[in-house]
Amino acid sequence: MKYTFLSRWTVLILTIVTAALAFVGIGFINGSLGQSTFLGILALLIGGLVYAIAWIIGLADSIQERRWGWTIAMIILLPVWVGPLLYSLMGPRNTK
Repeated sequence: MKYTFLSRWTVLILTIVTAALAFVGIGFINGSLGQSTFLGILALLIGGLVYAIAWIIGLADSIQERRWGWTIAMIILLPVWVGPLLYSLMGPRNTK
């Protein structure tokens, strides 16, 4: 199996990293992991950046694969924050 940067696996890994950073960020803000609001906000901001990268990779991969339904779905699901997760789990196989 050939691995490329524009793939569902990359999107899945980045989505998992985003979820972990969000969990850590919320934990810091709530005080369950320590009383550092700055670290919590920093983790959430980095998580948002990683999510944006995952979304862009998913969008670019769906365009490259010419899967226009997934391209539209990624754009529509952007405000809901589940587009990359759904794409990585149910998206098209990379054929190129």
